[in-house]
Amino acid sequence: MSIKILIADDHEVVRCGLKSLLAGTDIKIVAEATTGEEAVRLAQKRPPDVVLIDIRMPGGDGLTALGRIKLDQPELPILIFSTYDNPTYVARAVALGAAGYVLKGEPKDELIEKIRVAATGEGTWTRDELRRVTG
Repeated sequence: MSIKILIADDHEVVRCGLKSLLAGTDIKIVAEATTGEEAVRLAQKRPPDVVLIDIRMPGGDGLTALGRIKLDQPELPILIFSTYDNPTYVARAVALGAAGYVLKGEPKDELIEKIRVAATGEGTWTRDELRRVTG
């Protein structure tokens, strides 16, 4: 069974890279958004199994979109996908109910594993990530 994913990132190169990276896996991109607002709309229109959303985008950032999506679809797993290893962003993602926080520099296998784990309804937070935001 395949995992349907919505990818939200304002950079076309990133979206194309994700398509290439996920090709041949059980993860299928069913929708792409370039803004936070578009991500919210697509998550409602074509509910995926997982959302992978960038933090900084025009038209509403990823954290705002995370909060809005969670209001209507609290069980939908959302992974934040960011270049920024920022404890404030991580803390906000935890507080808003994200399933995890994936850095864009992580290895391909870790990204794929986190998407698969999130699709099962489990969180992907590491103890180190949670310790940094609660300590």
